[in-house]
Amino acid sequence: MMRQAGRYLPEYREVRSGSSFLGMVHDPARASEVTLQPIRRYGMDAAVIFCDILVPPAAMGQGVDFLEGQGPVLEPAVRSAEDVEGLVDFTATDATGFLGDSIRAVREGLGDERAIIGFCGAPFTVASYMVEGRSSRNFENTKQMMLGEPETFDRLLTRVVDNSIGYLRMQVDAGADVLQVFDSWGGALSADVYRERILPHVERLVSEASGFGVPVILYVNGCHHLLEVMADSGADVLGIDWRIAPREAIERVGDRVALQGNLDPCTLFAPPEVVRAEAKRVLDGFKDQRGYIFNLGSGILPKTPLDSVQALWDTVLDGGLGA
Repeated sequence: MMRQAGRYLPEYREVRSGSSFLGMVHDPARASEVTLQPIRRYGMDAAVIFCDILVPPAAMGQGVDFLEGQGPVLEPAVRSAEDVEGLVDFTATDATGFLGDSIRAVREGLGDERAIIGFCGAPFTVASYMVEGRSSRNFENTKQMMLGEPETFDRLLTRVVDNSIGYLRMQVDAGADVLQVFDSWGGALSADVYRERILPHVERLVSEASGFGVPVILYVNGCHHLLEVMADSGADVLGIDWRIAPREAIERVGDRVALQGNLDPCTLFAPPEVVRAEAKRVLDGFKDQRGYIFNLGSGILPKTPLDSVQALWDTVLDGGLGA
């Protein structure tokens, strides 16, 4: 599940008690522990390393903090060519070595029978956080730079990708078996704009990551209109949200890529018997797809009932689908 290690588990909240979110990310002992917690409880096929897509911007010199009730805040916001050039290129093992240590600790606790999924943010999503300075509904500043200062925006995306490549390589070297690229905000762009302005950067990131010898998953939230563009990225797997029917997704991408998704995370607030039926519906919808990985269509939400999560994984794992 996306956000597999997180706030919905009581054991996570116990480990988190008295620590900030970033404090957890930077502590390999606690980060590896919360990564393993859902595997112990539910038995998924893959552990998603506990980290955040905004670790690279922090390593590039931008202040990053997570404020209760507000989410991530990045200061100062990157709003000019001078700001872009003022960013730092980092060596992953030095600036973000804690993540590599977390992955090695997870491998030790996980054994070799299950996979470890490493990840990074996609170029547009990371850049939008850096430009906006926080989450955004309309991305006014980001789109203003993209349209009004295209060279500056392309330079920012280039620098994000440059630094993400080494960051992903470090994760594979530490033991990650799969890499996922999260484009949380890519759905805010039209297919034409995404193809022209964003896809070349995504293609470069995916190509480099594939060169590390592991499969690459590309997830774009709000991707209904972007499937064909995503399929041209070179990724092995496309992660899709719940807004598109399995049949349509399969018809549009064929056997070019495998698919991952696409249960609405809000389904898990329904009673367990409903969750079982909905999970079965999703599995049936993808049964004819040559490659399929079950996942939610977005991150699991806080306060999700544990009985419903248990019902979900009982249904999926009993169905014989592996990661």
